[in-house]
Amino acid sequence: MTIDTFAEAEALVDGFGARAPGSDAERRAARYLAGRLRALGRDAELESFSAWPAWQLAWAIHAALAIVGSALSVDLPVVGAALVLAAVLLTLLDVSGTLVTTRRLLGRRASQNVISWGDRDAPGGLLLVAHLDSGRGGLVRRDAWRRRLTAIGPLTPFFGSLLLVFVCCLVRLAGVDDTWLSVVQFIPTVALILAFPLLLDMAISAVQPGENDNASGVALALRLAERANPELFGVHVLLTGSQKALAQGMRSFVRAHRDELDRERTVVLNLDEVGDGSPHYTRREGAFPSLRCHPQLVRLCAENGTGRPFANRVPSDGYAARSAGIAAITISCRDEYGSTSRRLDEESLTAAEAFCLELIARLDAEVGPALVGLGMLSER
Repeated sequence: MTIDTFAEAEALVDGFGARAPGSDAERRAARYLAGRLRALGRDAELESFSAWPAWQLAWAIHAALAIVGSALSVDLPVVGAALVLAAVLLTLLDVSGTLVTTRRLLGRRASQNVISWGDRDAPGGLLLVAHLDSGRGGLVRRDAWRRRLTAIGPLTPFFGSLLLVFVCCLVRLAGVDDTWLSVVQFIPTVALILAFPLLLDMAISAVQPGENDNASGVALALRLAERANPELFGVHVLLTGSQKALAQGMRSFVRAHRDELDRERTVVLNLDEVGDGSPHYTRREGAFPSLRCHPQLVRLCAENGTGRPFANRVPSDGYAARSAGIAAITISCRDEYGSTSRRLDEESLTAAEAFCLELIARLDAEVGPALVGLGMLSER
């Protein structure tokens, strides 16, 4: 069997449509993709996990908590500061993957990863990752908003507003109650008031078909699994579920396989939105905290010549892997501001494939021998 990347992406969208985290469509797509991997002559298995996908509604609750706390802080500074601090901590724990917080109260769903192991006795392991689910729409997902927000990250203004309100509450605790403080505190409070309906709008909006985000990445992962044949790396495939629930599929995979994943010999190549544009690679990932991608992988991508770096300000699968201490980088066709369209373009898919194959060849030639001799990836 030969994988046609464009046709494979279209088949995933046409066959299963919107694939919300933990939905029946996501489960059927996972079974289908396991079958496609087996048709390539690979073993494939489904690994189930629990997901809590309602993060938009949870964060709307956090926004409301902070708004109330900001209002109360004028007359009851201790109570107000406590409410805002709770909103900050609940949001930070949630987005960083440290702990699922308010989402636990809003419904659990069964999701699954598709895992296909290659040669696990090779000196190194190359994990091709792409998420198979798709996300919701809403006003902030429209092109006019999305292009403005991607440069700084759609989550950054929200968390920044929470932090600024909390700082103002701390100043009030110190006994300051001047007009200038009320003016400063008013601005992020208004931002949170605006964020509240936008988050609710996202929570009730329809799930998107996800042609580019991320049927394109899934199709490219299948194509690379077929074509990539490094000598010193075993090629593994991980198609994650519930990435749109703050990368829960990748986090679940890392937890389930922490005893067998050699973090010093494993490279994660995350494929996300590779369907339209030219190849780009991440230099940093995540909103707060933002993590630097593995420097050796960034250098190899830069030496590839055709790609350009960008900062990915959302909690991707690459970010989740890097948070767990694994060498990881995301390949995408977003531009240097992190923006791309929803459509599929055959030439873009071909360019992304060529970029990834060249990167894998460089990885095998430069990093592979070092793994044989030293048993670890360089941090330079």
